[in-house]
Amino acid sequence: MAETGDFVSIGIDQIQIGLYVTLDLSWMDHQFLTNSFKIKNAKQLEDLRHLGLKSIRYSPARSDSKPLPPSSRPAEPAPPAAPVSTPEEQEVIARKKERSARLAKLRQSVTQCEKKFVEAAGTFKNINQNLYARPEESVRAATTLVSQMAESLLIDKDLAIHAMNDKVAGEDVYFHSLNCSVLAMMLAKEMKLSRDEIGLVGLGAMFHDVGKTRVPGRILNKTGPLTTAEANFLAEHPRYGEEIGRNLKLPEPAIDIILHHHEAMDGSGYPDRLKGAQLLLPTRIVAIANTFDNLCNHPNPAKSLTPYEAVSSMFAKQKHLFDPAALSIFIRSMGIYPPGTVVSLTDDIWGMVVSVNVNQPLKPVVLIYDPEVPKEEAILVNLEEESELGIVKTCRAAELPRAVFDYLSPRQRITYYFNETESSKPRK
Repeated sequence: MAETGDFVSIGIDQIQIGLYVTLDLSWMDHQFLTNSFKIKNAKQLEDLRHLGLKSIRYSPARSDSKPLPPSSRPAEPAPPAAPVSTPEEQEVIARKKERSARLAKLRQSVTQCEKKFVEAAGTFKNINQNLYARPEESVRAATTLVSQMAESLLIDKDLAIHAMNDKVAGEDVYFHSLNCSVLAMMLAKEMKLSRDEIGLVGLGAMFHDVGKTRVPGRILNKTGPLTTAEANFLAEHPRYGEEIGRNLKLPEPAIDIILHHHEAMDGSGYPDRLKGAQLLLPTRIVAIANTFDNLCNHPNPAKSLTPYEAVSSMFAKQKHLFDPAALSIFIRSMGIYPPGTVVSLTDDIWGMVVSVNVNQPLKPVVLIYDPEVPKEEAILVNLEEESELGIVKTCRAAELPRAVFDYLSPRQRITYYFNETESSKPRK
């Protein structure tokens, strides 16, 4: 894809189908979906000529045709049409206003999400630091934190997954534990577990890696391959965790999660090689959440998968490891293109998925990269409503031109904040 900055000015009389053009107008001052697009039909040509422009910029590299020869007489733009002269144009403008309002609400949600998550990470860090000195107080604080997180899952309406700016060195364990807790509670909710059951899933997930407190940091933070001795040491963390959990007097379902979150449905996991019905449902749920977050947030960021790649890998390569019903519900909830996935759309448009369309998983809501629209006013598009736009492929953040990366702001460390869908209310 060509980067922006390659546009050439031509007269409005030179435009034709196949040119990739950009409009030097406010997004609200025209009826087109974006400020930059490829002209596809005669209707678009006519609409462009009625914008009152004497010239327009086009990208030779992104066009399928060349401009028409300039007219022998000075260009005379067609008389501007009334901004909302037809019902169709009125509908387009109304949809743009709706998108702007939705995007403002989304930005507010993202800000609140990131604030909540940072606060929760700080709380969980304090809990871990006081785990041995004040165990009862720490467990009470963890239970309260899980309850607060569960309440946020049970109140709001839509699903959102967002990326945070910074990966805090040495504190991955706190983010990972919170991520797993939120993901596991989301899945438990989707599986219609009761509030109490959701809370136990969240508590077990929050402490699932507590045994790693007995593993040296040089092993935990190593980005290269582990030696056999290091791998064997790390593989003991579930048993260390079980001992710690019992000392903390955690509920049995939470202890089972701590001990068996690395077990697999086919018996290939550890430490006890359990399989099938031997694995409790809460533990099966946390195993899925733990795997997904580990795939998205690898210790070596270069090996981290996109949410789309992680879901695809779990279904195509690892589904024998998981409870099939739970995995199916998890994938359905995340969508084919989970939020946070960077995509290339029709006409070489970049975008980032911001929410899932449960009814049409191939048509999520996407934040559009358009350099002519300020980042703070970026366009939000529901692909279900745009028949001419579709997802061509998914992309890793490293593949993006710098300008696109800065605009969409995909981050390396993914964190999650979920809200309820109407179809996922818990059992009493």
